[in-house]
Amino acid sequence: MKKLVFFTLSLLLLASCKTNQNGSSETTQVAYQKSRLYDQENNRISQSKFYNQLLKNQDLSWAYVSNKTKFDKRLVPGQKHGEISNKATIIKQLNNTLNIDIASDKPVVIIYYPGKDPCNSGGALTKGIRLKEQQDFEIKLFKLAQIKPIYLYKNTEGLADTNDITKWHQDPDGLIESLFFEYHYPCSSYLVISKDGEFSSKFGEFNYSEVLATTKRLNQ
Repeated sequence: MKKLVFFTLSLLLLASCKTNQNGSSETTQVAYQKSRLYDQENNRISQSKFYNQLLKNQDLSWAYVSNKTKFDKRLVPGQKHGEISNKATIIKQLNNTLNIDIASDKPVVIIYYPGKDPCNSGGALTKGIRLKEQQDFEIKLFKLAQIKPIYLYKNTEGLADTNDITKWHQDPDGLIESLFFEYHYPCSSYLVISKDGEFSSKFGEFNYSEVLATTKRLNQ
């Protein structure tokens, strides 16, 4: 397991430092180059210490933190769990703004795209493979909870390169970001809210199997 985690972290490091082979804007690449690294207390640390802490604590993740012309990296909690009392208000705003129909008596699953970064703009998977994985996920989610996922973005830069953009909606007035996603986490993040308002969010790169497992747990 540790070897797998180390391999994943190595890929993240390479993705952050190498230019995207598919081609990305010069501005985006420059913004992420030579990031300074910080621990959870906002103390600057070395690269080895940064990744060693990630290896030792699998509950940790990291986030891009804006620093004027570039993005630094900070260690942050990898997940958050809790309860919300305003689920009905959130559903109403999403339904009215996005012209969708979220059922109040079922869980809500949200996939959140924070904008283009080295993590979500590279990789070996083709767009076709990604779309097939997404389709399989949607089928399994519907069988599990009779719901469809809600795909939200902060901005669309790079989104169409790897996704069917017709399925995505802009996060209305930054609603979901402001409530659940404090930072720009690498790749994408997800959020599951149970019918009773219990929620669980995963910050940064994830597998669809994790979303399904979380949904199953909160749908019991």
